[in-house]
Amino acid sequence: MEHQGLACVCPLTHNAVVTITYPNGTVLKAVVLSHEDDEIRAIAAGSDDVLAFTRIRGAWMAEGGEPVTIEFEWQRRGAAPSCSEDDFICPKELAAGLITALRRGEERDEAVANTFFVLSPQGTRVAIQRTELQPN
Repeated sequence: MEHQGLACVCPLTHNAVVTITYPNGTVLKAVVLSHEDDEIRAIAAGSDDVLAFTRIRGAWMAEGGEPVTIEFEWQRRGAAPSCSEDDFICPKELAAGLITALRRGEERDEAVANTFFVLSPQGTRVAIQRTELQPN
């Protein structure tokens, strides 16, 4: 079923995890932070450093100029994901709260304002409260 004006969130979850293989055989799974045509920034589990990769003449290179192979999780599965109507539906409680806030012109609830969502390595949304974040 097509819904005009809505975007499917499921393809993003399948691009969120990549497998990076270095020439020495080291293999890392990483979560993509940003992805442009010729640049990927990602972070591996347990690492504090952001990994940056640049595509030069079709080959991905690590920051030190070392060639790497980058494979998106959806490439490993072999089939592109399909979206269902459920990918576009938010919980009734959230929708009701948003509609009420819009009608009243109120600010968002403080708990909602201090919450943001990230994708887990498995591609599921995880709520994080700002109070849970640790400063660097």
